Amino acid sequence: MGKALYFDVDGTLVNFQGKMPGSAAAALKKAQQNGHQIVLCSGRSRIQIYPWLVELGFDGIVAATGAYVECGGNVIYRHLMPKDQIRAVTAILDEADACYSAQAENRMITSVSHKKRQMARFQELGDEEMIDQIWQHLELSEHLEQCEGIEKIVYYESQMPVQTIRERLSDICDVTESSFESEKSDSGEITCRGINKACGMSKYNAYTKIAQADTIAFGDGPNDFDMLEYASIGVAMGNAVDGLKDRADFVTKDIDEDGIAYALEQLGLI
Repeated sequence: MGKALYFDVDGTLVNFQGKMPGSAAAALKKAQQNGHQIVLCSGRSRIQIYPWLVELGFDGIVAATGAYVECGGNVIYRHLMPKDQIRAVTAILDEADACYSAQAENRMITSVSHKKRQMARFQELGDEEMIDQIWQHLELSEHLEQCEGIEKIVYYESQMPVQTIRERLSDICDVTESSFESEKSDSGEITCRGINKACGMSKYNAYTKIAQADTIAFGDGPNDFDMLEYASIGVAMGNAVDGLKDRADFVTKDIDEDGIAYALEQLGLI
């Protein structure tokens, strides 16, 4: 049996201008032809993943930082945030004067005022396709705890550091710095405790009967640590945060220097 190859999206397969190197797409297809399963493993919710990326033909998708998993187009696992946890999270984020939104499988949920703040934040990134993809599936609500199907909460512009929010929510949630804002500590993502990319990977592996020893992960950001630690071989992009490079088994080239193709070649997968 081939291996399960898990790929983070932003900063790994797709750069922060929303572009994927042609060499990466070709390498993924070759790896698949060689009998390996290729799986997206993203912090994005399922609906926020670029349609053109999904159309490349991935065998599976781990989305919402492990809260959502599908294989062959079928949903095999979902974990939803309980309403009491949503109340606890939003209370702290309100205290921190953060703008925030909730991710669900088929939509993003936020308030009117938070929508304006987040729109301005995303426009700074300059990825119009990502903005369109996120905002075309939007639900407005002033009370997230009343909404169904929430998998994860993301926040920006917090007056409270990530570490403080992490400590305040440590009994019920995992809090990770944002992959998009690596130089700041005012943005992050919040999942239920124990729900992370490694959790989603384990669900996919169990479903497909692929051993953990036959798992390879590729990542670049703060929410990829558990992903690389779970995998038998963890690959950090050349543009990855330093801490991830330190823990990786292999550091490849930057995303825009054909890092994915280079790694797959060096590991004998293509």
